[in-house]
Amino acid sequence: MFWVGVLCDAKVAAAREALRPGRVPGMAESQAQVVHDGVEYDMVVDTADTSPEECAAMIVSAMSSQA
Repeated sequence: MFWVGVLCDAKVAAAREALRPGRVPGMAESQAQVVHDGVEYDMVVDTADTSPEECAAMIVSAMSSQA
């Protein structure tokens, strides 16, 4: 099993949340860190600074190096 933490700044999460219909305002920012508390990841990617494609490439590379 390979655990990947997908993070972004709470303010970025809140801005993304505001663009999506049906979201509860404030939930993304309030949960931005707490959902990761106590979890040990094999790697972490930050989607605030890195594109989805770059994150995917980083994950594939990290998984390949552990194989």
